[in-house]
Amino acid sequence: MFKAPLVVGYKGEIGSFILGGLLKVMDKAVNIYCFDINETEEEKVERIIKSDVIFLCVPLQETIPWLEKYKPLLNDKLIIEQCSLKQDLFENKVCEGLRISSMHILFRPSATPDFKDRRCVFMGGAYLTEFEKNVLPSVIKVMTQSEIIMWDNYEIHDIFMAFEQALVHRVILTLSGILAEHAGGHTYMSAKIGELARRIYSGDKELYKKIQDNKFFDEVLQTFKEKLDQFEIK
Repeated sequence: MFKAPLVVGYKGEIGSFILGGLLKVMDKAVNIYCFDINETEEEKVERIIKSDVIFLCVPLQETIPWLEKYKPLLNDKLIIEQCSLKQDLFENKVCEGLRISSMHILFRPSATPDFKDRRCVFMGGAYLTEFEKNVLPSVIKVMTQSEIIMWDNYEIHDIFMAFEQALVHRVILTLSGILAEHAGGHTYMSAKIGELARRIYSGDKELYKKIQDNKFFDEVLQTFKEKLDQFEIK
């Protein structure tokens, strides 16, 4: 189990969710550290040094800068990052020499109360210990109260997310806009499209914009266009 976990970005939705999850699995809350933007630099450094596991829950665009800034303090830490896209991170030299494992919560905690709708991806690496490969996913399952999906590498993750995030978001938002402009959402199905669009718009817009930058998305979008042109009900 963790000795002194640290949650970086605990005031955000994912960070606060992880912090709450740690309270489920830790014997003592006093052993849990956290910080966000309001702590001083001295407080941040002190808590990084004291920690053994760091749950890095900063925005996608801030992950690499954070690792670059604090890398001299991270050599003996297990860093569990939460990025919605993995390729840019893992192909960056900043990751060299660091023990990084990945997870991705595939639901918005505040908007997904039903446990059956909760899934979390966990990815390890050959450099991880047996605990980190075989025990940590089960701990994450308890923390997040979700089904755990195991993937071997970041490329698999980003390919799936090109379909299940980038494409789904673009289709929903485009379709919702067309319905709002020309129809109004009178049927049950079109009303649901509107609900899903509002759910997306109520989230982190910068994150959703970054998700559209998925390097595999152009191919996925082309596949979708071809299927749309060839569509028939069989």
